[in-house]
Order: sequence, then structure tokens, then C-alpha cells
Amino acid sequence: MKSVLFRDYGGPEVLEIVDGPVPEPGPGEICVRAEAIGVGVPDMLMRSGNYAWIPPLPVVPGNELAGTVAAVGSGVDASEVGQRVYVNARDLSQRGGCYAEYMLVPASSVFALPDSLSAEHAVALGNYQLAWLLLNIAATPKAGEDVLVHAAAGGVGSALVQMACAKDLRVCGVAGSADKAGYVAGLGAETVIERSRDSISERVMQSTDGAGVRTIYDAVGGEDFANNFKMLAPLGTLVMFGYIAGWPDPAILNSMRERFGASLGFRLFSIHVLDEMPELRRKAMEEAIKVMAAGLALPRIHTRMPLEEAAEAHRLLESGAVIGKIVLVP
Repeated sequence: MKSVLFRDYGGPEVLEIVDGPVPEPGPGEICVRAEAIGVGVPDMLMRSGNYAWIPPLPVVPGNELAGTVAAVGSGVDASEVGQRVYVNARDLSQRGGCYAEYMLVPASSVFALPDSLSAEHAVALGNYQLAWLLLNIAATPKAGEDVLVHAAAGGVGSALVQMACAKDLRVCGVAGSADKAGYVAGLGAETVIERSRDSISERVMQSTDGAGVRTIYDAVGGEDFANNFKMLAPLGTLVMFGYIAGWPDPAILNSMRERFGASLGFRLFSIHVLDEMPELRRKAMEEAIKVMAAGLALPRIHTRMPLEEAAEAHRLLESGAVIGKIVLVP
């Protein structure tokens, strides 16, 4: 069995291919044969040592895998062999472990996949799970309301655009290039802003006739973060769920105070708040599976690469040129 691991933190070059025996499931476990493995930002953070949930070295990275049950341990119904399943490391005792041809997991941790959902699409389900939580837990925009999505061409951003459109929200998406702007428009966003060319705040106010948006989703952060408060409608909410460009100036309260009468809201959201809320976490995933299986929201596959090219997949993702999902195929 081939797997990819790293023994020390560093760049893509620390990833190496190793051979080993196919693991035998123990009591309550299943062995899943991988058909598709997702490549995501948490994998890169884990590899570089900049992730709070890294298992002890050496580490097999990877947090999403889809495939079929190859074998079961004692206490598990033998009829599960051959079942199509999805594995997300958020539901395991530790993160990582998916960059492998076979993987042992507790039988209770996997999600059954409907026939209408392909393995390569399924390995993006984590993004859609987070998008569902952003739209239903972190904030609760209603049909017909305006929402703004930063980094709308990214993995979570594109899932958020699609799922917001499925909820009949009016979506304004921000993208970093003309190609990415075209992609976001194709996802269903009514307004698309090319960040390097347009004034985000001016375009937002134009598209909403000066009213502003009810909800803003920002995973970018950075020095311009406080400008979000200028674009919110009264009683609007800004949700920050990442900080790709760094943490914003902590004095953001000043920007909120300038519009005190608008009663604006601000929320920090991390999916790790659900680490001790497994029922809600599973519900969010089940809802994401329903939406994807119905064809209402599907990820774009940027490229498929052999498992042995995991290091090259990380280089590609770090380049910023990816639009959609990178899938490793064993």
C-alpha cells in the first residue's frame, strides 16, 4: 500500500512516498480503499507546521477521502463491504491520514455516499459542510437578502456562493482575477467584483442601491478588513472565518462605533467550535451531502493527479492558480 507522509515540517519537498502493508481493521473499524483524495489548505498548514491540530510526527496528511469499504473488523456488519463512503478527518480522533491507498477508520465515523455523488466531487464536501454552517449557524441570512463573499473563487468561497444561491440569496462575490471573476459569475453570483480592478465598497453599494448587504463572509482578514463595516446594511453581520492575509487591526471596534446607530454585528467563526458538538457537525455534513447529491452545488475539479504527485499538488495549490479542487487519485 502506498501512502504519503512527512517526517519533518517544511515545503512540499518533505512529502515522501512510502510502501507498507494494507492495514487490517480491528474491532469496530473498517478499511476504506481510496478512490479520490482531496487536497486542501489545512494539508499545507499541517505540512509546514502551522496548524494547531497536527498529529505526532511522522504524519500522513490529508483530511478528505472517498472510496469503498474493503474490509470490516469484528462487530461491524459484513454487508458494509463494498459500500461507498466518505471520510472526513474532523470526525476522527486526530486530523490527517487520508493521503493513502487504504485507511482504517471507526465504522461510526464515515458517511454513506449516494450513487448520484462521485468520489471526486465528494472529497470537497468539507467545504460545503462549512458553507452550510456559515449560512445557518454563524449567521442566518434569509431568502432575497444580499450577502457578500470575499475570496469567492476559493474552495470554501465557491461552496458558499453556490449554497447561498441555492437558498435564494442575492450574492456579491469578490475574486482576485478576471478568470476567477468569470468562474464566480458562473456559480450564480449576481454581482462579481474583481478585487485588483474595482473598488469593492463602491461596487457593493451600487449593486444594493446604497443599502449595503445584510451579511458579509470574510476569510481574508488583513489590513483592509475594517472596510467591511462600511458595506453592511443596518442590523447587518460580518462573519470572519479565516485570516489568509493576516489578523486585522484589533481596533476594528472603532469602525463599528462610527456606525453605532446601524446596530452592526461581528462574529468570529471556526468549525473547530464543533469539535465537541458531533451531532451538529454531522448534521451539517449530511445537509451538504443532500445539496451536492441533488446537483444544486458541485465543486469544479481543477485537476486530477496521481497520489505519488502529492508534492506537486501542494506546489500547485500554493501558486494561487487553482480554481476548484485538486484531487489525488490512488
